[in-house]
Order: sequence, then C-alpha cells, then structure tokens
Amino acid sequence: MPKRKKRSRTSSNIKRLSFPADEKRLDWLPMLLDAYHIADKGINTAIRKRTSRGERLACAKGCSSCCAIHSTIPVYPLELVGIYWFCIEKLTGPERDRIREQLKRFSTGDPCPFLVNGVCGIHPMRPLACRHFNVFNKACEPGEDPYYTRRNDVLTPDEAIKNRAIETMLPFHGFRDRAKRKIAMNSGYLNRQVQNLHEIDWKALALRMSGKRMI
Repeated sequence: MPKRKKRSRTSSNIKRLSFPADEKRLDWLPMLLDAYHIADKGINTAIRKRTSRGERLACAKGCSSCCAIHSTIPVYPLELVGIYWFCIEKLTGPERDRIREQLKRFSTGDPCPFLVNGVCGIHPMRPLACRHFNVFNKACEPGEDPYYTRRNDVLTPDEAIKNRAIETMLPFHGFRDRAKRKIAMNSGYLNRQVQNLHEIDWKALALRMSGKRMI
C-alpha cells in the first residue's frame, strides 16, 4: 500500500489582508495588499525552513528593539499611501490619539512614531522592510542591531519573492504592461522612489488625522 504523503504546512495558510469595501473604492489598495501577501508568504516559508532546522524565531509581540533603534527604514510610495489611509481611516480610540501626537512631535533619530507601548500601531500596513526583518535564536539586547552583531541570525529574504512583491506595486506608477514592468524593475525605478521613514514629514499626516489639511 503506498504511503500517504504528509501534508506540510506551507505559506499557503498565510491569509491576504482584506478590506473589501475599501478595495472597491480605492484602486491602489488591492495592489498593496497583494504585494504584502506575496512577501508574507515568502517570509513565512523562509522562517519555517529555519525553524525546521532547530532555530527559534526570536521576534514576538512586544519585542520592538528594531523599531526603536533602526534609523533607516525604506518606504515605497504606495506603502506611504497605505500608511496614510490606515491611520486616517482605520485607527480609532486612544491608539489613534497616541500615534497622532507622536507624529506631531517626531524628529529624526526618535523611535518609530508608530510604536505604541512596544507594539506596532500600524502592523497590517507595516512596510516591506519591517516585514522582512526577522531575528532568530535570541532576542536582541537593548540597543543591539543584530544585522551587524550577528548577521547569520537575521533572515535573508528570498530576492525573487521580494522582487515579485515590489513589482506588484508598479501599476500604481503607471507600469501596467508586463514588458514595461520588467524594464522598470531592471532599471531600479522603484528603488529611486524610496523614502526613509525617519525623514518623512509626519506632521502632515498628524494634521490629516485631526481632520485638517496643510495650508
């Protein structure tokens, strides 16, 4: 009798974020959610490979060392639009007020303005850079950046999957044709559009969250 194949738990059980009403209204939102889904599945697969070898994922809710000390966090234009939308339309209650105040006061070098009590306040919309940064084996020491202290413990993303996620955002920039998207990817178009999260003028978002617009 043939042996039954074991069903392996793979990235297929990673659900895509879904905001049906908003996705009908905002044509850019499905692109961003698709990009994050591609990335999340790839990251999940990579994590499972390492944990299957006996390593332990050290990152967990409440562990926010990287959010506090990283001063270079790349944000793509579509990701920035997603952050604005999430903060303005989805955040509610005390967390919304806290993030708005942090955005008002934010200065370069401060911890991420979206960090609330050690937890990411925009977790569903966190940028690809944050999604990809995962540390294994032991939690970070205070002030430690494991990318420099123990590089082997930091997840190296699958470049092909990472690029597929990035390419999914290209229609937002007008590159809808597959051939044109390929040219844009090869030329590094999107990488030239990246902003550093710490250098963005977040006061503009704080004003929008207050129902105001910049004059």
